[in-house]
Amino acid sequence: MGIPPGVSGAAAAEGLGEPLGEAVVRRAPRLLGGKRVHLYEEGLVLGSGVRVRRWADVTRWRSTVDVIVTSNEQNDRAWYTLAHRHLLRFGDGTEQGFLLDERRTELGPMVVEPFENLRIRSAAEHVRKRVAEAQAPAMLDRIEKGRQVTFGPLTADAHGVFVPGGLLVYRWAEMREPYPAVDLPDFPVPSSWWLRPRDVRLVLLGKDTDGNPHRTEVTAWEVVDWGALVALWKRLRAR
Repeated sequence: MGIPPGVSGAAAAEGLGEPLGEAVVRRAPRLLGGKRVHLYEEGLVLGSGVRVRRWADVTRWRSTVDVIVTSNEQNDRAWYTLAHRHLLRFGDGTEQGFLLDERRTELGPMVVEPFENLRIRSAAEHVRKRVAEAQAPAMLDRIEKGRQVTFGPLTADAHGVFVPGGLLVYRWAEMREPYPAVDLPDFPVPSSWWLRPRDVRLVLLGKDTDGNPHRTEVTAWEVVDWGALVALWKRLRAR
């Protein structure tokens, strides 16, 4: 169908760069022609081009990947869809959410993903990095002044990352890069997977202040601004 002229014109006027893909505000209305969100290198255009927002203006970001499993019991087949869910808050207090669904992939002994999924995943990753690049400098400045930064249930300071409860600290130099772990079911799919979409978990791996190895998993949606946490890890791990 292509990008509507009003959208491409608004993106060009605001200098948003190249298009990354198309998302939707909500999943269900897409079947009925729901409102589109056009993603670009430097921001998004909502609807037919009436509103433009920039990644650099995001002050709060939440994101996860929902794992959605469907099946055809008659043919003994099952598929999964990875759905990238974002909620952005901008400097003026307004919020904008969007969903970016990958193409469904059949479960089985050998998983062969559609090539289109790589482009969709790359678009979601680009949004995360651009938002994090905008947020990280102020967070780093706060940490360098001896203060703390919170990421939902996690807290970071110059020493490292405190997990819920405050009894465990991952030292920056001993941490691996935090990452969202996508868990897929084995085939045949257990009945527990049919109940609802599965939210991925953000994984922290590293050593505490005594040098003991640890692994912590936290629901990704709860870790507000986890993209900026990754950006801070890249800057502080070598210090």
